[in-house]
Amino acid sequence: MNNNPTPKPTLYDTLRVGYLPNEKQQGKEMQKYGYVIDKKLSNDNQQVYYNPETKKLLYNVTGSHTLGDWVNSDLKLALGIRKNDGKPIIERGIEKLLPDAWKKGFDRSYENVFGGFKDTDRYKQADETLKQAKAKYAPVDVSIAGHSLGGRIVQDIAKSGDKVYALDAGATIGQSVKGGPNRNIYRTAGDIVSGTTAWNPAVKTLANPNTSKILPALLTADPRKIAVAGAIDAYHAHNIENIKGTNIFV
Repeated sequence: MNNNPTPKPTLYDTLRVGYLPNEKQQGKEMQKYGYVIDKKLSNDNQQVYYNPETKKLLYNVTGSHTLGDWVNSDLKLALGIRKNDGKPIIERGIEKLLPDAWKKGFDRSYENVFGGFKDTDRYKQADETLKQAKAKYAPVDVSIAGHSLGGRIVQDIAKSGDKVYALDAGATIGQSVKGGPNRNIYRTAGDIVSGTTAWNPAVKTLANPNTSKILPALLTADPRKIAVAGAIDAYHAHNIENIKGTNIFV
């Protein structure tokens, strides 16, 4: 009889491992929880883990970590550019002038730059990888986690029955956040990236352990000190370390 059952990873564990520098380290960390990393389907943007004993698939999508993420995916998300409905005249015109061998590459590049959020490489890659992982493992249970940009992506690519865990997900004004029993959407108090969802009933706001640092500045009534403290607090509010020790299991 096993008196030491395999522990379950927390949301913090899952997100933290996703930011480790290589798949070897990621795989070693997730072995503690009975998961095996799929190196063929995993990369810096998303990681696929499978537990052969429980037949559970755990999928994690990281936040922004490249210039392309910040100026392309994040910008479109912030501006609410969701989807390019049909090809613009200029795109169709340029395609007609290109050799057939170049058209596919041009179409992909054009959509990535000028299309909507769901046309970006980050979104398409995450969506396609999840589909491949489900087809490969036929899991009985699927949990999808994501932070920041990844937190927004996982909400959109998840299907009915998938368990979603998102932290400080990027959002824009008027953007819907779908709630439900399998939707676990969290944000940290003071986080700017997820700020527009602060009053959404489907989003649970967690305590910000850094808030106390701004109180001394407020007591001074010095606008400069308050501004600096506020900026620092906003920066720290987006850090996954804020949920370390919380019992949010995935």
